[in-house]
Amino acid sequence: MQDDTRNEQNQATAPDSFETTIEKVVTGGAGLGRCGEVAAFVPLTAPGDRVRARVVRRKKNFVQAELQEVLEAGPARIEPRCPHFGDCGGCDMQHMSAEKQLEAKTDIVADCLRRIGGIDPEGLLEAPEPAGPEFGARNRIRLSRSPMGPFGLLRRGSNEVVPLSTCPMMPEVFDKEILPFLVEMPPVDQIVVRLDGRGGYLLSLFGPPNRMRPLKSSLRKLPDGESPRPGCVGILYNNLPLWGRDHLLVRMAGLTWRVGANSFFQGNLAEAEAALLLAREWLGEIAGDHPVPVADLYCGVGLFTLGLADMSNRIIACESDPHAVRDARNNIERDRTTRGKATVWHGRVERVLAKWPASAPDDAADFPWSEAVAVLDPPRTGLGAETAKLLAGLGPKAVLYMSCDPATLARDCKVLGEAGYALKKARVLDMFPQTGHVEVLGVLVKD
Repeated sequence: MQDDTRNEQNQATAPDSFETTIEKVVTGGAGLGRCGEVAAFVPLTAPGDRVRARVVRRKKNFVQAELQEVLEAGPARIEPRCPHFGDCGGCDMQHMSAEKQLEAKTDIVADCLRRIGGIDPEGLLEAPEPAGPEFGARNRIRLSRSPMGPFGLLRRGSNEVVPLSTCPMMPEVFDKEILPFLVEMPPVDQIVVRLDGRGGYLLSLFGPPNRMRPLKSSLRKLPDGESPRPGCVGILYNNLPLWGRDHLLVRMAGLTWRVGANSFFQGNLAEAEAALLLAREWLGEIAGDHPVPVADLYCGVGLFTLGLADMSNRIIACESDPHAVRDARNNIERDRTTRGKATVWHGRVERVLAKWPASAPDDAADFPWSEAVAVLDPPRTGLGAETAKLLAGLGPKAVLYMSCDPATLARDCKVLGEAGYALKKARVLDMFPQTGHVEVLGVLVKD
């Protein structure tokens, strides 16, 4: 009670505008400073920066603030490359050098493991090894239309559109071919651009139904086999195919995945391939030269199902999104190594595990969990305590866990640890350079 009263008093005396020195970057990408006696989180700052900031939101134990001025730049600060940085909400770490970004992300993961998971990261957390470039590595972007017409990204913390003249995070084809093409599009509300990493791209347009007809009519006038623009492989409107394909073919590590317009796939192909190769390396350390059963939970379109098939003698895969399930089944049937070895079922992982084996397909009910390795790639919310307990109760020999939130990873590792699974190693994956998003691949082994 005394602590609560003290916090309220500190909040009451914290000034609206304040100066502080940023100590470090925390989960989410903001810099940590002090506003009076409470913690202050200030986006777009770097360790060592001396800044002036303004409080925009007061919480019980901290304040959220916006940067007003950099009074003295810290050693990590550099000049951002993108002219839209600071306005556009797409990036929040371009003001830091690549080296300092990786250091900050590694520290974030270490802090989460220590503080939330109760795990000492010393000797467990491996330094990141970037697989792709600092810029131009993204293969997906969602653009909104501004009232004045141009497409762009949303301004930080608002629904206002910042029109884009360039996006350094996207491959060169985006600036040279795709942005000029979008100017010719009807005035739709949003456009999702997805690239296959080899120069091809898919456009998904969203807007009023009455704007679909003129677009469809103009596309019909194209000569057979001719693309409306070089590299464009398909156009959809409100998820209805208008021209070309409704999917991309993504090739990595000698394999090909069909990825539909509505299916999730990693947004950085170079890092996704590196993650797959790392998972193969760690699976080899667990299994040796002997093929093992694999449970690919949250399997998506089958990234790990196909990528680990030659190291497995049996695979069960689970996914809740029907579009991804369709793609996963298609990918399995087209891949000679995986076909006949893998079973995919549509369902929520927690519900399937809770009722196992009754919830499993007939050809998966006898799956040998005690000999298996579970591969996890859940959404940002992670497994959650109940699902982690259900998985541990089935007793796989090891768990390969790909996480897009180090805080939920640490929480799940704690629950799995209490059930007898020890985190043996983890590595930061820089899936989203220039942003505060952090991905981690970890391996837990049953003691």
